[in-house]
Amino acid sequence: LPVRYILDTGSADGVIISRIEPDDPRVRLLAERGMPFATHGRTDAGLTHPFHDFDNEAFAHQAVQKLVQRGRKRIALLQPPSKLTYYAHIRIGFQTGLHDYGAEEVPLRVNTDAPLADIRDVVEVMMRSPNAPDGIVCSAGSAAIAVNAGIEAAGKAVGRDLDMVSKQSVPILNWIRPEIITAQEDVRQAGREMAKAVIARIDGIEPELLQSISQPVWPEGGGR
Repeated sequence: LPVRYILDTGSADGVIISRIEPDDPRVRLLAERGMPFATHGRTDAGLTHPFHDFDNEAFAHQAVQKLVQRGRKRIALLQPPSKLTYYAHIRIGFQTGLHDYGAEEVPLRVNTDAPLADIRDVVEVMMRSPNAPDGIVCSAGSAAIAVNAGIEAAGKAVGRDLDMVSKQSVPILNWIRPEIITAQEDVRQAGREMAKAVIARIDGIEPELLQSISQPVWPEGGGR
């Protein structure tokens, strides 16, 4: 474990970790050893620690709303792997949105950790099927590029045959396909918040005072 190496060698005064799991062994180890740290994402194991997170539940709920507002009712979700904490946040927001806005889910048998070529291929098969969705929510910007490629390989187009909503940390999707509806996740802000939290923890500030969650920002012109 890189974290164990840092702890054993004393090669850092603080640590930032990402791809957080609900009961993350790195978080337990850092807490036990008293190393100042912050996480990009939340845990769910009863440990109080500094974190910065993006409100994925709000993103998924708002994404469904935007699709239904465009007349879309059969919606697929490209979700993160189930081992990560934000999987639960995305699923709760998505399912609540389906319930609140009267839509149904079309299952998508791949997640954002799959190779981009695999995502493209699975989406192409889905879009060629009689059960093809008319809306897709994508929980990662890079994966949305592969989703769009799969849609186009099936002879269909975002903005015509279906609509797609994706979050992104770099504003690139609308250069590729202006019709994609995008929400911005500010990773620069996340980095600043986590760095401040680690430094504050080194200075002895209590961890419960060093927790923040950012909201999705829907830029004007991000999609139609």
